[in-house]
This record gives sequence, structure tokens and C-alpha cells, in this order.
Amino acid sequence: MYFPNLATGLSAVALFLSIGFGHPVPAEIDPRSLKSSPFNPSIPVPVVPPPKLPGNVTVHTVDGSELRARGTVYRPTVGYFAGFNVGAYTNTGACKTLQDWRDELRKVKSYRSSHFSFTVVKIFTTSQCSALKNSLQAAKEIGGIKVWAGIWATPYSTFVSDKNELGRQLLGSNGNLILGVSVGSEELFRGTLSAGQLAGYIWDVKGMTQNAYGKTSVPVGTSDGVGPLLNSANQPVLDASDAVLLTDYPYYGGSRVDLALKAFQRDWWALGAKMNGRTLIVGETGWPSLGKTIGQAVPTIPNAGKYFKAIACWMRTTRKPFFWFSAVDEQWKPGGVAETRFGVSWYNGAKKYNMSC
Repeated sequence: MYFPNLATGLSAVALFLSIGFGHPVPAEIDPRSLKSSPFNPSIPVPVVPPPKLPGNVTVHTVDGSELRARGTVYRPTVGYFAGFNVGAYTNTGACKTLQDWRDELRKVKSYRSSHFSFTVVKIFTTSQCSALKNSLQAAKEIGGIKVWAGIWATPYSTFVSDKNELGRQLLGSNGNLILGVSVGSEELFRGTLSAGQLAGYIWDVKGMTQNAYGKTSVPVGTSDGVGPLLNSANQPVLDASDAVLLTDYPYYGGSRVDLALKAFQRDWWALGAKMNGRTLIVGETGWPSLGKTIGQAVPTIPNAGKYFKAIACWMRTTRKPFFWFSAVDEQWKPGGVAETRFGVSWYNGAKKYNMSC
């Protein structure tokens, strides 16, 4: 594969670990800087204490959950579904209200077509903005939608609050609407946690979810890029996970849109070969409708529609579960125009393209 004019200091190893196979990137772009965080650090994260256990739940302690998880290992899986990534923030970056969640989940449900029913939304934090509580309540009211809970893993205080809030909601009246849990979002990609640390966090959440609270059908894993997940040094993360959510953006690799499916499939099959029976899910993928051209990747509405038809329809035909990024544009993001234009619809507006096969 041709990599044009790689700059001094950006080694081939770093390029592989950050982006993956077959994604040429122009020399002036550091691949680690291309995608901004889905977490808004300017909003305080509340300190959430561990939940009080109801009378019908008997556990010795909520401590030592990692040891419990390693002692009795459950490996729940999930089948095919189609879903969307949904942020916790409004267009200005403020916290969504419960009504905002109702409106957005109604929009997600309205995307239904003859080929797709979008039945799951994935969030990135549980405690900040009361994201898990409000998304679960909205999902209950709207009906036909479940939530994949994301735990933001850094700093450690946020991990603790997010884990405790997850426990609260698992034990609450809407806990049955939690389909799965993702611990961390691209922690290996960003280098914010080591493989050992992230694996420990996953075991910890597995212990609370499956062993302490008895939710043995709820898979727990992480979301990251193909390069870090293929790195043998990060094998402990795969070993800890019931489900791995792959983040894959051929746009950021500079792929031409008509070649993007091949690049995407190459990554999927390479990682799938390492899953050893565990569930592999597309955690994030999409194509922006506006922004900077990267290599041969041109962000336009027609190209975004072509990418959806290529990738989502392949996932549907082969019954591979996926979360599209994203349900609506997120104009609060500071990472450049493209970062704000991944939605399949405008913020508070209509769909940009047809979502059918």
C-alpha cells in the first residue's frame, strides 16, 4: 500500500498502531489528532457513591469485583442489531435534558426503513449529564430501543463515578434496557491507559455487573481502533472483554469512498480472527458530509450516503452488529468542521441521505 511522503518523526509503526491497515494518510497529519473526543471535559462529573443494594440483591461487598469476575467468568454475547452513537450534549455542548433525549430517540426510531430498524443507542458516559438515567427513561417511554452504556475511564475519579452510576441504573427499574457496557473509548489509541489498566477496569465492571448484581446476560468490553486491538501487547484487553467494539473510519485514513468498504472489511476480518468466539461489534464508523479532504477521502453528502450504503448494507447482509456514528450532527465539537458533520441528519433537521440498501 502506498503511503505518500511520510514525514520524519511519524514512523510506519506509529501509523499502523493508530490507524490500521490500508489507510493512506498525508504526511502533514498526525493520525492521533484527527478525531476529537466524544466527551466534553468542560462539564463537571458528579461524584457518585456506590448504589445502595435493594433487599433482593445479596452480595458480600461491592469491593473485589475484579477478583470475583476472574473467579467465575461469564461470556455473554449479542446478535445482530443496528444502532447509533448518541452524545450527551446539545448543539452548544450543554447537557441534554430528558426532553432532549426523548426527541433524539424519537428521531432514531424514525430512521426505520424497509432494510433497517435502529434498536440500540450507544452513549459515552453514564454519570455526566445523567446520561444513562435519562437515556434509559427516554428509551422506556419511546419503546423499542435499548442502551449500550459507555463508561468514560479517565481520570480514575470519572471511571469510579461512571461505574457507580452504571450500578445504580442496573439495579433500577429500567436496568433491563441496558444491552451492554463499553469500558473506555479509544483509551489504547490515545495512550491514556495501559493494556493492563484497561483490562483491570473491564474485569472490575464485569465483576459488578455479572457477578455481584447477577446481570449475566450483559456483555462488558471496550471500544478502540483496529491498530491497538491487533497489537499483541494489548491482548489482555481482548481477554477481559466479552464484546469488542471496533472504531474504524476509512475517511480519516484518506480512503476513496468507493474503496472504503475493502479497507473496512480488511480491518474487520483481521480483528475478527483474534476474537476467539467473543462478540465483535462496529462501535463507530461513518463519513462526514462536510469538512477537510484527507488524501482521497472527500466529505460530501453524496459520499456519506455512499459510505452508509456500502458499510451498513454489508453489515446487515452478513448480520454483523453495528453502531453508526452518529445520529445527528454535533456542532459543539472543537475538532474541525468534519467532526461536527458525521450525523445522518442535521441537528434538529431532516435526514441527509436515504438509509436503505
